Amino acid sequence: MTFMYSVVANIADVQGFANATHEWAGDRMRELGAVDITASQVVMGGEMAGMVIIGFEFETADDAMSANAGIYADSKMVAMMRDTQVQVIRRGLFKVQAEVGTRTGDVGTILYIAGRPTDDATATSNLELNWKYMSGAANGIVSLLSLANGPAPFVGTAVTFADSIDALLASSQKMFAQAEVVDAMAASGLMVVGRVMTRRIV
Repeated sequence: MTFMYSVVANIADVQGFANATHEWAGDRMRELGAVDITASQVVMGGEMAGMVIIGFEFETADDAMSANAGIYADSKMVAMMRDTQVQVIRRGLFKVQAEVGTRTGDVGTILYIAGRPTDDATATSNLELNWKYMSGAANGIVSLLSLANGPAPFVGTAVTFADSIDALLASSQKMFAQAEVVDAMAASGLMVVGRVMTRRIV
């Protein structure tokens, strides 16, 4: 499994940040070891509205730690963050426990999940069950286990990639109404405690 270095930030110049990532900063992160990069802006999400959630995926936690140091040692990266007025609100590390589909689509959701941590096999089984009901509306889902997020009410997140929020919500409502889904969540001690809706920028 891989590790997701997640950053939640306020960014004054979101388009400038996205442009820099596409043009050169994404390549710099890959030089630092990132195997995948995504960034989405929260559109609907209470106090999180407008914030940008960035995910850098690495093969190991050590790689993620080294990349963090590498970012701040790179004067061009630091200048880009200063110029686009990046203000980091939260930085954390997740384990990628399970994944289905593809990380494609202009919109998506992130579910914040509370309860007890699950093992990889259980996370995979739960996600495959969810995918049975979500695959018609979602392009992909990534299940993440929180490893280091400071004081937080969640133990993990489910990141969904899609083309339509309406279709996603309809499938989600249907999924959570299924007895086998309710039973699987209860058996794992899991509860959804929050959701944000996002627009992909990277």
